[in-house]
Amino acid sequence: MDSKISAVAPNIKLLNLHPPIPGYDTFIGPYLLLGKKAAVIDIGPTAAVPSFMSALEEAGVNPSEINYVIFTHIHIDHAGCAGTAAKQLPNAKILAHSRAHEHLVNPRTLWEASLKALGDYAAKSGPIEPVPEGRIINAKDGMKLDLGENINLEIYLTPGHASHHLCVFYPKAGILFTGEAAGVCLKGAVRLATPPLFKLDVMLSSIDKLIALKPNRLCYSHFGCYDNGTEKLKLYKNKVLEWYDVVGTEVSKGSDIAGILSALRVKDRELDYLDNLDKDVYDRELSLIYNSIRGLAGSKISK
Repeated sequence: MDSKISAVAPNIKLLNLHPPIPGYDTFIGPYLLLGKKAAVIDIGPTAAVPSFMSALEEAGVNPSEINYVIFTHIHIDHAGCAGTAAKQLPNAKILAHSRAHEHLVNPRTLWEASLKALGDYAAKSGPIEPVPEGRIINAKDGMKLDLGENINLEIYLTPGHASHHLCVFYPKAGILFTGEAAGVCLKGAVRLATPPLFKLDVMLSSIDKLIALKPNRLCYSHFGCYDNGTEKLKLYKNKVLEWYDVVGTEVSKGSDIAGILSALRVKDRELDYLDNLDKDVYDRELSLIYNSIRGLAGSKISK
């Protein structure tokens, strides 16, 4: 098992969580930022909370010292833990997109939708508990968050992967915490994260907003940090357009979802990473890629 903690920059650590879900090691990656105040970006599903608390202990951070939990969006693999984490981190404010507010306070609809869309994975992720309303901060586009010790963060609303998505930028270091606005990067291979309901123009606009920040490094929730951030964003934008064209062409031919993936693999050789995965990780990736294809195809896809 990989180490729980790796350094990203001075006072910034990546926590590699190990929830008890097959195929989800080295996939859930919160970021811990330590100034005079402390913040964590995404934590993961409820099932990951014990691993997160263990990582905090390993980092020498008392749970009461966490001042902010920032959720890039409230899909369960990022924020399913929200209510549970709020109990474990008694002094933390929960910062998320305003569209997420009602679902944080009353997660019943989100939980039911997660069960319907994700089935067994949602069940293994653990139930979603509510967050006390008074602890929620609604993010605004361009808002600043000063953690002290020159860690000044900027929050940008970036709908696309989800309507309630945001990204966090640390301009002094040129580090952009992308959530899934720039896709998923696994050992350098990037794939799309475009689940239903996908809107091409919205996603492209958000990517352009991030490109304009000119980040040096991208830190993905799934998984890890990579240099040449601005170039990677430009490549991701091109990849979104390429996948959109391939999926549209294959849908017009009446291809089923497996056929669409085959066509994508001809066009996008980064998908060769699928050939080197163990079964549990392959099953996870196949499910998520299929979900991205469904997003790109809308309601037109063959079953």
